[in-house]
Amino acid sequence: MIQQYSDDPDVEAAAHTAQEVVQSILASLPKADLFDYGGHHMHVGDYGVCERCTGSIAEAQQASLKLLEKAESLDDAVVREHVQLAAQLLRAEAEAAVLRAEFHNGQGSEPILNLLLGFIYDRHIHDSYDHNHEAEQ
Repeated sequence: MIQQYSDDPDVEAAAHTAQEVVQSILASLPKADLFDYGGHHMHVGDYGVCERCTGSIAEAQQASLKLLEKAESLDDAVVREHVQLAAQLLRAEAEAAVLRAEFHNGQGSEPILNLLLGFIYDRHIHDSYDHNHEAEQ
């Protein structure tokens, strides 16, 4: 929910523009190889750590940073807010990926992660393409 401008009649137009901005940024991103792990800059797979775990961290961090950079250059405040919100979601995804990687440590904690993932799925905490509030066309 874009709260600051929720009563602005141009929010829908700004959302469309922001979607184009986000789509353009995401499409231009190379495969991520670096990520920040507690202030340490690492490559995907460093130290023999699972590439799937570290790759998801790197991808989400890279996308979040690029969206924030783009948002800073946008003049339209409503478009900027949409792009910043997209960046925040990807930042949260990166943080969640770090936590999932912590559970994927090979030391017996993966069953806890599996319980959490099942709970997230069963309680519909995750989002999906079939969850939509757009008006019927």
